[in-house]
Order: sequence, then structure tokens, then C-alpha cells
Amino acid sequence: MDYRTELLKMIDKFNVESVEEFKEAENKIVADSKFRQITKKKDYGAHISKLRNVKKKAQKIDPKSVKIPEDDKDAIELRKIFEKCLVIFSGVCDSYIQLQTALKEKAEGSDMKFSAYKEFNNRVRFARSNMNENMHELDILYSDFVEFLEDDKDEDFGGVEYKTYDSFL
Repeated sequence: MDYRTELLKMIDKFNVESVEEFKEAENKIVADSKFRQITKKKDYGAHISKLRNVKKKAQKIDPKSVKIPEDDKDAIELRKIFEKCLVIFSGVCDSYIQLQTALKEKAEGSDMKFSAYKEFNNRVRFARSNMNENMHELDILYSDFVEFLEDDKDEDFGGVEYKTYDSFL
């Protein structure tokens, strides 16, 4: 398999298997925290388990395993931001896990001050914001990379057709 195709497939796998599942978990967490759900028992353990599972899937992706020629600066740059996004994504999962663990302990009777909750929540918000910025940069580089490959498709790239993330949905 061409190294470009391999790199693009890794990014697609990350977007579909990790990021989309993370968004589902995050939506459930947000839904559980709505005021109208105040009397409903929360399943913090399920949230924690889902987040850990998503993090493990992302950690199994190894962009460094793709051997990119030194002269392909675009592919190297794409891999670099992808690696950065994987690290940041792991940190976001960790911050959510810490918050959900603290809330679970609070629900089980542990004493947690509002200031501690606020600190956990601020970490989640900061990490999520950082991830959004870097994922946006990854999306731009990914799209530019795919566009460049499609423009050069007339040259011999082994008949491989590259698709953007949107074309997989």
C-alpha cells in the first residue's frame, strides 16, 4: 500500500473509530448533566469505560509506522499534526475520565468541593478547546493533501483513488 494511502486510512480510522465515538460519549455526558436529568441516576462508570475504550483505540494508531520519504514534506507535515492530535486526544479523554471519576466518587458520598469540580471542568474545557483547534488544523492539512493528490492523479499513483473524510459518511 502506498504510504500516502496508509496515512490517510489511519486518519480516517481515527476520525471514525475514535473521534466519532468520543463525540457520542461526550453527548451522553452532556445529556446526563442537563437540569431536567437532575433526579436521574447517572452511570459514571459507563462514561468512564467508554472514554477509556475510545482512548485505547486511538493509542493503537501508530503514524510513525508509515515510512514517508524525506522529500515528501506535505506528508511529513500531515503526519506530524496527526501525531499531535493523537496526543491531545488522549489528554482530552484523560481529563474527561478524571472529571467523571470525581463525579462518581461524589455520587457515592465522597466530599468534593465546588472549587475542585470547577478545576476539573476547566481542564476539560481547555483540553477540548485545544483539541478542536488542532483537529481543525488536521482537517485543513488532510483536505489540502487529498486535493493535491487528486490534482496529481493524472500522474502514476498506482490508480489509487483518495477520498476525503466526508466521502466516507
